[in-house]
Amino acid sequence: MKILGIIAEYNPFHKGHAYQIQQAKKLTNADAVIVVMSGNFVQRGEPALLDKWTRTRMALLNGADMVVELPVIYATASAEYFAHSAVKLFEDMGIVTDICFGSEIGSIKPLETIASIFCTQPACFVADFKKHIKTGSSYASARCHALSAIFPQAKDILSQPNNILAIEYIKALKKLNSTIAAHTISRKGADYHSKDISATMASASAIRNALLTKNNSYLCHIPENCHSLFLQALQKGTAPVFLKDFTQALHYSIRTKSAEEICRIFEVTEGLENRILKAVKSCYEINDILSFVKTKRYSYTKIQRILLHILLNIKREDILFFHHTGYVPYIRILGFQKESQFILGLFEKYASLPVLTNLKNAQSILNASAKRMLSFDINATNIYFMAVPQKTYAFVGQDFTTPMVMISSKKA
Repeated sequence: MKILGIIAEYNPFHKGHAYQIQQAKKLTNADAVIVVMSGNFVQRGEPALLDKWTRTRMALLNGADMVVELPVIYATASAEYFAHSAVKLFEDMGIVTDICFGSEIGSIKPLETIASIFCTQPACFVADFKKHIKTGSSYASARCHALSAIFPQAKDILSQPNNILAIEYIKALKKLNSTIAAHTISRKGADYHSKDISATMASASAIRNALLTKNNSYLCHIPENCHSLFLQALQKGTAPVFLKDFTQALHYSIRTKSAEEICRIFEVTEGLENRILKAVKSCYEINDILSFVKTKRYSYTKIQRILLHILLNIKREDILFFHHTGYVPYIRILGFQKESQFILGLFEKYASLPVLTNLKNAQSILNASAKRMLSFDINATNIYFMAVPQKTYAFVGQDFTTPMVMISSKKA
């Protein structure tokens, strides 16, 4: 049996995502698809537009057989941590035979070549990288320059976000000495960062921007079988959720911390804690804080992630702890198709991690390390729902009260 793994955020789920699932199943001849998906916060350092259960249902309606949550500790981390933790989770499931991801280049060999260089760290690459870092280049820029000296195609490849993540997935497979086969398909439609909502297949960025600017033309880019879900979330007031909606909560988180406490937050380095504290003295809006804190060495996305880590209180020591204890310590299922329930039986037989289908049972089946990680997800969900438009739905504990999503493909 072939089980395909896909790593995603689905922020929000759109026609390009449905296309990827369909094409990946064809390419790999998969019998079932397991998606590892970010929860209520995502890797760009933002909240998800719609909550994790709504996005799970959208994925299940469009070809996914099961959706598993990537814990917030890793869902909001840098590309390397994000990719490695998701791939390790597939490895620990014990049943995933293939993974497939989108890329701008659409060819696996160049991505594998770059991943191999990053893994082996040739002396010339390391020396060149250090030279560029010393001149003030960002990590990404220094890495690109050093790699281009060995592999000239690298500059173009590393300029595209999906290529970068693809390389990280392959790196993770190599580091884990995994037997899981890697495949890639060409990204279709608008560029990842494009905000052109009129494109034939608009990006998630364009859809989010359309909602932010109250442009109603976004709906044609959502699969028709998800329209009612999307509109229901908007009408109820559980969506949309944007980073700006956490302005007050973020200010409270920053203003009640000392420089020493902020310094302990994950990804805060080189005195950024002082810039952040100085920023809130004169800036209130999150975009203004981002502009104040940003330097040549750090992208807006990294600063957004840092602000999110402050909000969620994710510290450097937490990441190091989980890194040394095996990354993700459980398989938390957000939803599945009833016809694919056999996957649960396969987990029971082959998975090396406990399986969570109901958090009420978590205390009895998880060890202390796993409980510690789960506490971050519970906290993240509680904070996320503070920002929903309709405060009737802002109550705490929704990880305990919201059931797994189960659908029947026969009715889909």
